Amino acid sequence: MVKYPFHIGFCAPSRTIDDVSKYETIERYLTDRGAKVSFDETVFHPVKQFGGTENDRLAAFMRQIEDSTVDVVMPVRGGYGISRLLDAIDYEAIARHNPICCGFSDFTAFNLAYLAHTGKVSYQGPTGVSFAASVPDFTETSFLNAVTDTVWQVHFETTSDETLNLEGCLWGGNLSMMVSLLGTPHFPKIKGGLLYLEDVHERAYRVERMFLQLDMAGVLRQQKAIILGDFQGVDGRTPLREEQFAWRDAVQYLRQRLPEIPIIEGLPFGHIPERVTMPVGAMTRLTLESHRVTLTSTDHPTIKK
Repeated sequence: MVKYPFHIGFCAPSRTIDDVSKYETIERYLTDRGAKVSFDETVFHPVKQFGGTENDRLAAFMRQIEDSTVDVVMPVRGGYGISRLLDAIDYEAIARHNPICCGFSDFTAFNLAYLAHTGKVSYQGPTGVSFAASVPDFTETSFLNAVTDTVWQVHFETTSDETLNLEGCLWGGNLSMMVSLLGTPHFPKIKGGLLYLEDVHERAYRVERMFLQLDMAGVLRQQKAIILGDFQGVDGRTPLREEQFAWRDAVQYLRQRLPEIPIIEGLPFGHIPERVTMPVGAMTRLTLESHRVTLTSTDHPTIKK
């Protein structure tokens, strides 16, 4: 059994969990594996879909960050809501505490804003609901390796037959959330980066439209590589009709539009059970040879014991 020998502090900067019985399930799952678990009280007092008012959610987030006994700060779930907090977050205060923050989907907005304002690294990885049922070994191992090992490394297979050896800032997350930050002070200005992207329930034409927006905003052409994770539901119901615009069409057009930039598919990351935990903002080396990609970094935050 995988062990979690550290303290996870949960809050709800976005949505909270509708079924309160899941909190007990999450706590039992983690404590059975050695973790200490704490939930900020605001997660039990929703306002509409949110985990409290904006002031409540911001205060709860900061309480977990400022608690010196908490090793990893994690939202209970994604959904929508953290965008309302971005202008009010004191990023420099968070940087002084230098926490390990981990989440994904809606949490992408914080990951990117934190990087933009401070240059600090956070994680795209599990949220509380990830532990409301049995977690795949692959997902648990990746998360634990990220926050405890001095070398973060991910391997995956791709269809690309290129040979690459690149180094840059590894950054990204949910495509929709990234596009929502364009033109704001919360969008990182990354040149020569390794950009990874995922999304869920966005049809192929909408995904392509977001790709184009990032390109026309000058983001994609400044990267050394674009790494595509899982785009769950992108083709809707299958089988595809012959005339249906599909994921393959969007990726093919992206390659044609950006012929000088490697577009690498196959990253096991997104709204899927088996997914890697990814740093946001860490200097990382990417190698690709014989259809096998390796990402390696020593620039990621780890739990200090």
